Amino acid sequence: MTEEVSPPKLAIPEDWRLVSEERRMPFDVGVVSVRATTRIYEDDALRERLADATGAATTWRFVFASRLRIRPVTSPSRSLTRLITDRSNTRFRDVLRERGFDVIERADDHRIDVGDATTDATRYRARVRVEDLDIPVEGYFAVWPHDGTYLLGGGAYPLSLPDSEAFDPERGREELFSMLQSIR
Repeated sequence: MTEEVSPPKLAIPEDWRLVSEERRMPFDVGVVSVRATTRIYEDDALRERLADATGAATTWRFVFASRLRIRPVTSPSRSLTRLITDRSNTRFRDVLRERGFDVIERADDHRIDVGDATTDATRYRARVRVEDLDIPVEGYFAVWPHDGTYLLGGGAYPLSLPDSEAFDPERGREELFSMLQSIR
């Protein structure tokens, strides 16, 4: 019998919407298996504004939360957490590429509080090209153990928008961190 992994919960602003929920088994070798449930949310209002300004049917402002369950149950350790973090960071960069991000570079790490723990959030800088526009974006990704599972969270937002479109990147970062910190 396959055990379901409950989706993580997080506080999402009113104008955001759930765009994807997936359940996967990214790893299974018989002795050890990993099951994951992931939810992805996007900023609908910004999506519409960007579509009007660029003709692009996507947004570069999103957040996701995943819960990983490892069987047999294994206590979190530095080495296990590092393995999950390294593999998940690679997957996060793949997600950024799939969303049209280019020139993806790891910038640095920031410590953030998540529930009763503190973890590193890796910051990425990238660019999105739409016709003759070159839009700078920033993303963050974090992994931490939680109640016998691992929680993963990440997202991105533009650092500027084309033409007269107003977007405050500091507010974008604060909102992203608030959502990441709310993941349970």
